[in-house]
Amino acid sequence: MAAFLLWQMRTDAEHRSQLTANSLVQVLGRDIARNVELYDLSLQAVVDSFGRTDVAQASPELRQLILFDRAASAPGFAFLLLLDARGVIISGSNDLVPKGLDRSDTEYFRHFAAHSDDDGLHISPPAISRVSGQQMVMLSRRLSNPDGSFAGVVVGGIKTDYLRSLFTSVDAEHAGTVTLYGPEGIVLMREPFDRSAIGMSVADLPSYRRMIAMREGSFVGPAMFGEGQRRLTFARLGTEPLTLSIAVEPSTIYAEWWHRALGLGMVLLSLCGVTAGLTWLLRRELVRREQAETKLLAANARLAAQAATDALTGLGNRRRFDETVAQEWDRAVRGHRPLSLILIDADCFKGFNDTYGHQRGDEALRLIAGSIRAAANRASDMTCRIGGEEFAVILPEIDLAGAEIVAERIRTAVMGWAMPHAAGPHAVLTVSCGVASVPEILVPNAAALVAKSDEALYVAKEGGRNQVRTASMIARSLRLVS
Repeated sequence: MAAFLLWQMRTDAEHRSQLTANSLVQVLGRDIARNVELYDLSLQAVVDSFGRTDVAQASPELRQLILFDRAASAPGFAFLLLLDARGVIISGSNDLVPKGLDRSDTEYFRHFAAHSDDDGLHISPPAISRVSGQQMVMLSRRLSNPDGSFAGVVVGGIKTDYLRSLFTSVDAEHAGTVTLYGPEGIVLMREPFDRSAIGMSVADLPSYRRMIAMREGSFVGPAMFGEGQRRLTFARLGTEPLTLSIAVEPSTIYAEWWHRALGLGMVLLSLCGVTAGLTWLLRRELVRREQAETKLLAANARLAAQAATDALTGLGNRRRFDETVAQEWDRAVRGHRPLSLILIDADCFKGFNDTYGHQRGDEALRLIAGSIRAAANRASDMTCRIGGEEFAVILPEIDLAGAEIVAERIRTAVMGWAMPHAAGPHAVLTVSCGVASVPEILVPNAAALVAKSDEALYVAKEGGRNQVRTASMIARSLRLVS
């Protein structure tokens, strides 16, 4: 019985360590992947706009505004730089960018100059930026001329100090080393922090090669830093060449188990204390298990939040919309406060897909989503994609006049992109908007508010599309007719 209990305790120690490592890899890996994806969207926006003829013919001020309209501005992100085919800085997302500075000697510029077939995201080893003076992990994409020739590079960076703050802010008990690897096994960040390790390559080490071959999982292998064996838990982050790992010494995993085993042995030798000792150990074990389960539930809750997000646009999905509009309706009724809803529909979108294909249609939906997100940018605003080409914006504490302004900004922004739409009535991509607000209209529940917004949207589309209509306009028209 004593041997079985010791074996079970050892198994539990290993299980808890593995569970903690898996949860940490999932949570931290998702945050890092999301930040890289957000910054890459800004780079892609510059690449997409750069190739457009109308952008190239615009004035320098307007061209900079168009190119860097969606540039990421989070505290950990550096401003974007635009390099021409000679490696000279010609523009940037910040007025402080030193135009004319030659960056042709950088790793990322040499990479794209030498690889004409690489149009993906390139992640460079950490380096000190000559523009900001800070150490950064540089992210870059190739710019091409209409004939496919090399036109330059758009580049930005994520500050290594920001990555370090992400690593140290994770609230998880673990004994080990958390490491983020970039392409070719380059160490981008490590916790506990070791500045000498940043930028080193472990590509030739057997444990790293095994991680790359498996993509994700866990195994015991030689340490990549230091000596001895480590239990490595790791995962590839999305589609990017980034790998996150947690390395734990086996002796650390079982250190607490050894302590308990010795304690239990002493209890067994001392018959008078066996009952009290076992009770104490079991109680503490149950508490630890409950804590581990609580952390697992928290991780599952974070995953559930991801399930409420539309994968294509990054906006909330239909499920998120239904939950939020019901909650905001209840809050508005209890507090006697205004609540507005905008329903948005891409005009003649089936014809757009039939003409340009679904890939171009996805680009159009992302463009519309970006315009919506830019117009409805308060923390309390909720933007959702509720159907194929249908979107919704929930605006708490906003009356009809304010909601109509937001809707008009969205309509104008989408039309301003001038994305060709031969099958549409206006030759460019446009949207129609229906707006309803309480208490301007009297509705008994959230579903009725949605129905009124939908009626207004229908009137906008019947009236020629590319316009904003409100539920109050419909009500006034009906009174005039009667």
